[in-house]
Amino acid sequence: GLLPDGRIIAVKQLAAKSKQGNKEFLTEICMISTLQHPNLVKLYGCCTEGSQLMLVYEYLENNSLAKALF
Repeated sequence: GLLPDGRIIAVKQLAAKSKQGNKEFLTEICMISTLQHPNLVKLYGCCTEGSQLMLVYEYLENNSLAKALF
């Protein structure tokens, strides 16, 4: 996706059949948002509207992390 400010993003949607509930999802968001490392993508935000549970991440092209690491 593309944000209004021009940043390219990746969106991960939690499967509807997942056993993970809202509380666990929010706990995961808190943990991910506190982690900061140059080799980790940034978490820009989330959606918890209705039954939609989504994470919005910084976009990385396929293999770009591998290239950066090696």
